[in-house]
Amino acid sequence: MTSLHEIVADGALSQVLRSFKEATGIAARVVSPDGDPVLAPSPWEDCFLCALVRASGEGRCRCAQSYARAAQQASSIGEPYTFQCHAGLICWAAPLVAGDELLGSILCGQVMMWDPDDFFVDEVAQRTHDLGIHRSQIQAIVPRLEQISPRRVQSAAELLSAMATYMVQSEDLALRQRNEIYRQQRLLGEAIQERKRLEHQLFAGPPVRSMYSPIQERELMGAVRSGRRTEAKRMLNELLARVFLTEPARLDIIKARLLELAVFLSRAAVEAGAEPQLILGLNYSAVQALSRLDAFEDICFWIVGVLDKFLDAVANAPQSHSGLVRECICFMHENLNARLSVTDIAEQVHLSPSRLSHLFKAETGISIMGYLARARLDEAKRLLASPNASVARVAEQVGFADPAHFSRYFKRAEGISPSDYRQRAITAE
Repeated sequence: MTSLHEIVADGALSQVLRSFKEATGIAARVVSPDGDPVLAPSPWEDCFLCALVRASGEGRCRCAQSYARAAQQASSIGEPYTFQCHAGLICWAAPLVAGDELLGSILCGQVMMWDPDDFFVDEVAQRTHDLGIHRSQIQAIVPRLEQISPRRVQSAAELLSAMATYMVQSEDLALRQRNEIYRQQRLLGEAIQERKRLEHQLFAGPPVRSMYSPIQERELMGAVRSGRRTEAKRMLNELLARVFLTEPARLDIIKARLLELAVFLSRAAVEAGAEPQLILGLNYSAVQALSRLDAFEDICFWIVGVLDKFLDAVANAPQSHSGLVRECICFMHENLNARLSVTDIAEQVHLSPSRLSHLFKAETGISIMGYLARARLDEAKRLLASPNASVARVAEQVGFADPAHFSRYFKRAEGISPSDYRQRAITAE
């Protein structure tokens, strides 16, 4: 839950209050639910009557009680509350509310809304006589009190309310982001420790320094395509742990790895039915944001945010027939090592092969087997990037029983043999 301290601490509210004073000529301060001053960019004694009243402890206590009642009233009605303070001046309060909790209020005023006369002097004198303030003192300062029109009071109160709402919502968003970063750091730390433990069990020497496996990446893409958010985030944490262990001190390389991962995530989102133009826009924004980050925890929070946005795009994709197509795509990616036919895939979604072929081509612009071939080729390229991957093993993992057939197919599609592609990928690392 956002607190008053958090709203005040970052300095933004202080700047807002100064800008409010410059724009309206009226001072604004922040008070606690008890009416005690918390933030006052300009002295409370700027008002000549306030200076007299607040010279005594009893006067300050009455001010706090008056402001506390105003904050409670403003909170109960959910809008700025205009009132007459205990000394007789006009003030108004805008509540700072998070959920159902009153954090405090922004208070401004200490003004008059009418021409001062003897009746006003008498009223103020009667309200403050027990504070040791004499009528002659009040009469002397009345001409120096600020006077504004009721319309200006109303406008300033509305502006104050907008300020209060904005500050609470902004800090609440920042708090949620900070909490998500902390949560992400905790989960990532757990994943890193688990990774180290497994490596210690498997190897007698130091931890293996290798990029996350293409199999992990493929599983993550499958989770994105099917919209499994919780599972996708768990997988992403495992990948982040692997990246951190691979290049813990090279922020530039970590950025490059995760930018590459973001591209794969975007492709999976489009394959799942997300609007391509939307994904393109998200990609552009993500790249711009990444360029401004210089801390590992911020970069981790960034990639989690990218994943969330892509999953949102998948969840909001048109559902006419895309659900069936999405299911087919997920099935193909989860079974790239199998010898699939159109009939096999059609059986998964309970459609005839001809009906599914027509529907798939209409929605994706490519045939089912054309899509499957491209997916297998992409997966093969990712697998070949691992220095420990053999061509025969990669061929088996992408559905080719004969390594020689796979090599011919790969060279025809890419213009280079799988062995040469692997060598180039390893050298580029």
